[in-house]
Amino acid sequence: MIQFSKITFFAFIMAISCHTASSFAETAPVSARKDNRIRFVNYDPYNVTQIIGSIRSSVQIEFADDEEVTYVGIGNSVAWQVAPAGHFVFLKPREVQPVTNLQIVTSRQDGTKRSYQFELQVREGDVSAGNDTYFLVKFRYPEDEALRRKLAEAAKAAQREENFVNDILNTHEDFGPRNWAYEAQGSTLIEPSSVYDNGKTTTFTFLGNTEIPAIYLVSRDGQESLVPKSIKGNKVIVHATAAQFTLRRGNDVLCIFNKRFVPEGINPETGTTSPSVQRKVNIGNQP
Repeated sequence: MIQFSKITFFAFIMAISCHTASSFAETAPVSARKDNRIRFVNYDPYNVTQIIGSIRSSVQIEFADDEEVTYVGIGNSVAWQVAPAGHFVFLKPREVQPVTNLQIVTSRQDGTKRSYQFELQVREGDVSAGNDTYFLVKFRYPEDEALRRKLAEAAKAAQREENFVNDILNTHEDFGPRNWAYEAQGSTLIEPSSVYDNGKTTTFTFLGNTEIPAIYLVSRDGQESLVPKSIKGNKVIVHATAAQFTLRRGNDVLCIFNKRFVPEGINPETGTTSPSVQRKVNIGNQP
């Protein structure tokens, strides 16, 4: 019974030892489908990546595009030649010697760093496809890819929402209530075909390929000032309403008078020009 217990305990210890050894074994990069000399491996800062180099051939290691190699440390610089270049490192085995290690640190564009650990082995023999040799080891970054997909989807969703809101705003701009009570005095050469406002913005429409004049808002004291505007086709949408606008192009001057000007404007109580689009202000965590 005592002997059996010893054997059982020994087997248990061996099982633990084998499991521990396998847990810390190096990671062999996965072969490409078309050529096993091209290898891929997912980045893990706590994994040791195996590199097998062959005499009279070189190995290229490729990191992420936004990384740059800043430090390289190698255990045996006699057996291996190392040449970093941007986000690449080139290795060339010089002679067959025992297994050694390689350590690489890279800097990313966001200022963070990544650390890589390698086990280097040298072999002699044929380097053609099908043999156990590496030409390229390319790192993959699943977490980065997942984040990029998430950000891309968020950007698409934001763009869809923006387009939806713009469609509503354009609908209210085109079909909402309008004030058409405008009169013009001055040069007919720069006269718009129509002028109206919706209580928030004033729209000037010009025919054909007419050169659009500068549009100034005239204040109560007669001062002229340029105001923000947007152009949509042959329409100029001035982001304001006023009792008077002055249009100028060269020596041509035209005064536009709003006969139904409401100084306080029309408030749809949404924070936008549309009663269907509500503006929300997000306030972050306050200290």
